[in-house]
Amino acid sequence: MPTDRIAVLRAWLGARWSGWRLRSRNDIEARQARLWRAMTPVVARTPAVSGLVGRPLADFPILSPDVLRERFDGWNTLGLTRAETEAAALAAETGGSGEVRPGIVAGFSTGSSGRRGLFVTSAAERGGWIGHILARLLAADALLHPTRIALCLRADNQLYGDISETGPFRFLFVGLDVSAPERFERLRAFAPDVLIAPTQVLTDLARRTDRPWPLRRLFYGAEPMGEAEHGWIGAALGVRPDPIYQATEGFLGAACRFGTLHLNEDVLIIEREAVPGTDRFLPIVTDLRRTTQPMIRVRLPDLLEPLAAPCPCGSPLTAVQPVEGRLEDLWRWPGTVICPREIETAVSGALGPDQDWRAVASPGGVMVEAEPDRLEAVRSAVATLLATHGVKVPVIAGGRPTQEGVKRRRVRWTDG
Repeated sequence: MPTDRIAVLRAWLGARWSGWRLRSRNDIEARQARLWRAMTPVVARTPAVSGLVGRPLADFPILSPDVLRERFDGWNTLGLTRAETEAAALAAETGGSGEVRPGIVAGFSTGSSGRRGLFVTSAAERGGWIGHILARLLAADALLHPTRIALCLRADNQLYGDISETGPFRFLFVGLDVSAPERFERLRAFAPDVLIAPTQVLTDLARRTDRPWPLRRLFYGAEPMGEAEHGWIGAALGVRPDPIYQATEGFLGAACRFGTLHLNEDVLIIEREAVPGTDRFLPIVTDLRRTTQPMIRVRLPDLLEPLAAPCPCGSPLTAVQPVEGRLEDLWRWPGTVICPREIETAVSGALGPDQDWRAVASPGGVMVEAEPDRLEAVRSAVATLLATHGVKVPVIAGGRPTQEGVKRRRVRWTDG
């Protein structure tokens, strides 16, 4: 189906304009208030919250993604049912159009837990997403010059395919179900200017490569990337990997020219829910432009840590560390909370950035996994970290690293 190029251009220009126009938090909040008022007709068409039309955002309920998924029928403005929308999304993954209504496309995304998020978008919304993401990720003249963009994800859908119809872009999608050797060869042959992939894909490419890639930009998302790993991948592939924060709930953040992740508060309201015992927060997201499947006060389980100092780029958009994991990844014992980034730093420092490992904690101890000749190094690093926090639980060496689901999660907590 044709891409809404007017929507693409409008969103691209809007993102570029807001990047220049928004100079302070007051500017951001004034824009957010205006866009929230413009959402009134959308709220009125959304069965789950139509009774709250005209009320302040704070009066709306806070929902988890799981609740929003279960209540899909009440959280869209077209009277779609979850059953028909999921059927269209499944069809899209097997070569179908994904259309659930004329111009309305459904798709899936996979959360870190492995549960698929269901989304539905109009042509105008897809055009807006493309324009905004191109403006945030690529240079100002990207619409004028040929650019090869490669994307590695679990499954393709119309949202990504529309990019190739937008401008002078060649687009390659490589699914995560493709074998690692084949994926490497297909990407090498395509020679992308821009590559977007999960961390696990980039680590595999770094291990296989023998010379830098001809990349202009490299982005990672969906999975955390440790600091040591970041430097190793950048050196192997020849360009700095920058974070992108994208979820079923929308395009949430992108890196500036310094590589700092900024939240897209020009089109989102992101409230903060403090995580006790840490300086992290959970984002409560309201998308100010989605009209088909509104996202209003959706609390994500992602752990975000604000930067301690302003970003040198000067943007007033909130700057945060790249997403380090999810709320359920925190290690917690009475009086102690240990965040995933601290664990990642400790283990990678002892093991090296190119090694696979996994650490799963519970109230009774920690199980670590690594290659046999690296197990003791991982066990010792975790034991030392626990000792610095005064945590006295056993650290047990397991077998080789295992992965649950399609997304890599090195640091886990289980109550069992």
